[in-house]
Amino acid sequence: MLTACGTGTAENGPPATLRAGLAAPIGCLDPHQTPQTPNLQVSRQFVDSLTDQDPQTGEIVPWLAESWTVDERATRFTFTLRDGVTFSDGTPLDAAAVVANLDDVAALGARSPLGATYLAGYAGATASGPRTVEVRFDTPSAQFLQATSMVTLGMLSPKTLAETPEKRCAGTLTGSGPFVLDEVALNEEVRLTAREGYAWASDLATHQGTPRVRTLVFAIVTDPSARHGSLVSGQLDADLQVLQQDEASFGGNGEGPRLLTGTRPGVVYTLLPNESRPALRDPTVRRAVGLALDRAEFAPLLSAGERPATDVLASTTPGYADRSRDLASDRREAVRLLDAAGLRPGADGVRVSFTLVYSATERYGAVYQLMAQQLAEVGIELRVTPLDDATNSARQSAGDYDFVSWAVTRGDPAVLASLYPVASANPFRRTTPDELDTAIAAIATVLVPEERARAVDTAAKAILAGGHGIPLFEQASSIGLAPRVSGVRLDGSGRPIFSDAEVDA
Repeated sequence: MLTACGTGTAENGPPATLRAGLAAPIGCLDPHQTPQTPNLQVSRQFVDSLTDQDPQTGEIVPWLAESWTVDERATRFTFTLRDGVTFSDGTPLDAAAVVANLDDVAALGARSPLGATYLAGYAGATASGPRTVEVRFDTPSAQFLQATSMVTLGMLSPKTLAETPEKRCAGTLTGSGPFVLDEVALNEEVRLTAREGYAWASDLATHQGTPRVRTLVFAIVTDPSARHGSLVSGQLDADLQVLQQDEASFGGNGEGPRLLTGTRPGVVYTLLPNESRPALRDPTVRRAVGLALDRAEFAPLLSAGERPATDVLASTTPGYADRSRDLASDRREAVRLLDAAGLRPGADGVRVSFTLVYSATERYGAVYQLMAQQLAEVGIELRVTPLDDATNSARQSAGDYDFVSWAVTRGDPAVLASLYPVASANPFRRTTPDELDTAIAAIATVLVPEERARAVDTAAKAILAGGHGIPLFEQASSIGLAPRVSGVRLDGSGRPIFSDAEVDA
């Protein structure tokens, strides 16, 4: 049972406590390792980055680095750090600490699926002075500067880096951020306290200095009805995953909970085929699945800020292009392709059966059920299978599925490299690199904006033509806030920032 929140601001009353409800257990708190949103929502509160990204403009602005230069080939990046920054264990956040962090992410390899793409071509880093870091790449890295704004490349204390990856996942972590990890129970709650003397917030912060929220608690509340009820009753101050059916109760008139929403940049929620499965080895079949879907019908089931996909990238991502015509529904053509692939209807009208596995804590089950109905009209049976987090993770790791549905958040088109190449997370189980891998690699290395845009276009066309990804809808952050909470904002990845927040009495 949740307990009532403390009230009052740091200036005018008892130390303020803000309780936020997470929709899923935290599997790993180490931002260098985990790609999961709930984990990163927590770690962002105690881990700072070299830069920050404006969610409105996409501009990269100073944070721990007060300035930087990039050579003309984007193979050498030189950062000048702020003076006087420390980790919460007292260790200076100097150039040597930055080098140690970048080397750590690189050494994690497959344990850091996002970091591996951010540091593609990494040749090392050097502390050329107490506050000067030089980062080198073997090949041009047009995407690296934006990557420095991501929490995956956030700064951890060198003492933390000496711990095993397992201990770090479990919460043995020290950052330089505005909050400090206090108590960690991964399946129950994570408690953080304000960092006294914090004085190096991002240029985007609206509050500089020690957070006014003195205690920040992330409670694991997987039942969406319980989360929403706890927000309405005052037992929670924030619901970090509001369901579409609950949004009507948010008036925004100051008398009840209100919504904070923002479309997340990056790869849209996408149906991803396991191309090692016999029927899905055929791109004709994969394309037929996409043609059978009518994305416009998803709209009533989506949350505020979300909409049917019109590209492989969200509309808030640099490199986005409107490909609505390529994603239009055409069930007659889907039937023709299925016939051409030799998949004829059986006595029950079913041509082929597929299984979609996903976490039961996701809020998109109704969309997946609608997809199953749409696919049934062309003879494709889609068995929609919600699983607990542990089983879902095990099945996906083992490749025991026909389809999964993923989104990857990042405000740069190089986000495609986190998902589609053979050398990436590769949920497709592709084994042989082809023109798609080549096109995506070019996004990270091409420097001229027009040429980079062409590389993004080539990659997007290859994804759609090959049926490697079937875009579904743009994902948005949909966060419910109690009326007494103000100042919460979303970062460039759509994650909440609580260091600017205030809780009124």
